[in-house]
Amino acid sequence: MSQPSQNQKNLRGIIAMMAAMGFFVINDTLVKLVRQHWDTGQIIVVRGVFALVLLFGWVALAGQLGRIQAILRPDLATRGLIEAVVAASFITALGMMPLADITAILLAAPLLITALSMVLFGEAVGWRRWSAVAVGFLGMLLVVRPGGNAAPPLALGLALVSVLGVALRDLMTRRVPTDIPSVIVAVTSTLGTLAAGLALMAGGGAWHALAWEPVLILAAAAAFVLAGNYAVIEACRDVELSVVSPFRYVVIVWAVLLGILVFGDWPAPVALGGIALIVASGLYTLHRERIRGQLK
Repeated sequence: MSQPSQNQKNLRGIIAMMAAMGFFVINDTLVKLVRQHWDTGQIIVVRGVFALVLLFGWVALAGQLGRIQAILRPDLATRGLIEAVVAASFITALGMMPLADITAILLAAPLLITALSMVLFGEAVGWRRWSAVAVGFLGMLLVVRPGGNAAPPLALGLALVSVLGVALRDLMTRRVPTDIPSVIVAVTSTLGTLAAGLALMAGGGAWHALAWEPVLILAAAAAFVLAGNYAVIEACRDVELSVVSPFRYVVIVWAVLLGILVFGDWPAPVALGGIALIVASGLYTLHRERIRGQLK
């Protein structure tokens, strides 16, 4: 059986990235429903416990329990540590600045990943690909429309730490040996996020009495965040990250759709224009990948 071409690997990564963004938005929607009852730290801990149980069940069914010790590898352990830093810094910054502002900052990650992919992996990034990334970024800004109020320096610093962490995490994921199953790599994400939740609770987060409704909602959220972590790992493995990473902007499209369906929040006309730019950027990138595939 012939090995898949780089073009086919990229298309697989693009599909996985778009799916991951959808899973993450569904998780965020469920978490938002619980946020009115519980503090952030408690939500992360409860969801993390459910995710860990589901994940180890998945590992057992996949017959990979014997390989669980791979999470102790220096590269995977470091990836888990980065995941904890990303979760803790992002959630802390979120409490000090508007959601739109921090979303805009965090979605600068594809630009950083594209640049670092050139340096670290020698990926060829021409003006067409840079243009597609820039158009997607512009579309994202039109949707989130960050405000003009200056955020505290600490909040901005933490948000930038999150951006750097996301970029480093994805770059490290690309270098994980292909013989290590993605479900094992996902264990590091779950443990890292759970550690961040425990750290927030230890820092003074309040613990509220458990109730069936929020617990069941977070159990569902755990399934979606686990699926999202697995999909984003698949999206970053053995691909050209400069091609796949810009499809993170699809998270805005998913968020708008869920906002309409669940909360009845309709986007403003300028936001619809931004969504159109994001979709156009993605379609152009897919078109370029198809052309590249024909040329090889």
